[in-house]
Amino acid sequence: MPWNRSLHPRLGMALALSLGLSACAQMVQVSPQQSVSDAVAVQAGRERILALSPAVSARQLAPVRQALNAARNAVARNDYAYADRQTLLARVLLDNIQTRLNIAPSNSRQMALQRQITNLQSQIATTRQQIATTKAQIAQEAP
Repeated sequence: MPWNRSLHPRLGMALALSLGLSACAQMVQVSPQQSVSDAVAVQAGRERILALSPAVSARQLAPVRQALNAARNAVARNDYAYADRQTLLARVLLDNIQTRLNIAPSNSRQMALQRQITNLQSQIATTRQQIATTKAQIAQEAP
């Protein structure tokens, strides 16, 4: 049976791969404390980055800092569920601040465009007035 010969190396290879993958999965297991601590650190980094922006006030970041401090305290008490919820709250608050920052430039661009439109409309009105005046002068000079 020729198909059996080709099947055995394939089964051996599949077995070796599955054992290797399961060994890798065991090596990469992260403790709940490490997982939550990493999540808190990521959100704290985002908070520090947003704090550098002049468009973000300390008042806006205060609830984020409270949530991150509560998460750190919960990790210290081994209350990972509460720490995870507080980290999620901090993430949502930071996402909201980031969304407001992303929207603000488009509003300022729209206002700048609106000012340009107003200026151009004013120039058009002035030019039309000048054309009308010039036509009137030409009509008076023509016999």
